[in-house]
Amino acid sequence: MRQYSLMIVDDEELARRHILQDISWETLGVGPLYEAADGEAALEKIPKLRPDIVILDIRMPKLDGIGVLERLPEYGCRPQVIALSSYSDFEAARKMLSSGIVVEYLLKPASEDQLFEAVYKCIEKIEEKNAYAKVQTQPEPEAEEELPESASAEGGRESTGAARTAMIRAVKQYMEEHYAEKLTLAAVAETIPVNASYLSKIFSEVEHMGFADYLCQIRMRHAKELLMNYTLRIYEIAGMVGYQDVKHFMKTFKKHEGVTPSEYREAHLLDF
Repeated sequence: MRQYSLMIVDDEELARRHILQDISWETLGVGPLYEAADGEAALEKIPKLRPDIVILDIRMPKLDGIGVLERLPEYGCRPQVIALSSYSDFEAARKMLSSGIVVEYLLKPASEDQLFEAVYKCIEKIEEKNAYAKVQTQPEPEAEEELPESASAEGGRESTGAARTAMIRAVKQYMEEHYAEKLTLAAVAETIPVNASYLSKIFSEVEHMGFADYLCQIRMRHAKELLMNYTLRIYEIAGMVGYQDVKHFMKTFKKHEGVTPSEYREAHLLDF
C-alpha cells in the first residue's frame, strides 16, 4: 500500500495533537505526519516536505489559510487540501472549492469520521490523477470458464429445482455466519462440496445476482447496523464486516448506499 504524507496546519496546538494522534491514519496508508503552527511556517515546510495532503485551518494569525492557498503555486506545490474553519464562511468555501486544490471544506470542530473521510477523498483524487497520467498495461480479463455440457459428476445430482434451492440456502447461511472473514466463492464451494464454476452459475440463476454482490449486500447490512454504535470508528467497522482495506470499504459503501459511512450515520442515528 502506498503511503500518503499529511500535514496539519493549525494555530491551535490541541487541534493539531488531536488530528495527529487520535485518528488511526495508518489504516488509510497515511504517513508520515507533519505539522505547522501558522501559515508562514507552513510555507516554509511544504516546499521541503512535499506533503500529499494538507489539512489547513483558514483562520490563523500572521498568514491565514487563504493566503497559504494563494501562495502555494509560487512554490510549485499542489497538495490536496482540506480546509477547516470555525466560521460558516460560505463565500470563502465557494472560492476555495472552485480553486480545484481544495477537496473538502469542514467546519470546526470536525469529527474524526469527517476528517477520515475527507482524507480518503483526497487519496481518491490522487489515485485518479496517477491512474490517468500513466499508461495502463493491465492484461485483458480472462473469459469466464464455460460450464461443461455434462456438469454431471458434481452438478447432475443437483440439477432439480428443489436440490438447487437447498444448496443455495446452505450457501447463504454459511455466508451469513462467515461474512466477516475473507470469504471467496471457491472457499464456500469447498464446504458443499461442489465445483466453484457450477456454484457460481446456480447462485446467479437462483438469486438473480452474483456471489460477490450478495456478499456485499450482507456486509453492507451489517455495516449499517454497526454505524448506529457511535463509539465505533469507521475503520473498525470495516474490519468487523470483512474489509481489511478501509478504502475499499468506503468506496463500496458509497457505491452501494449513495452516501459515505459518516453521512449515513448522521442521517440515521436519531432513528434508533
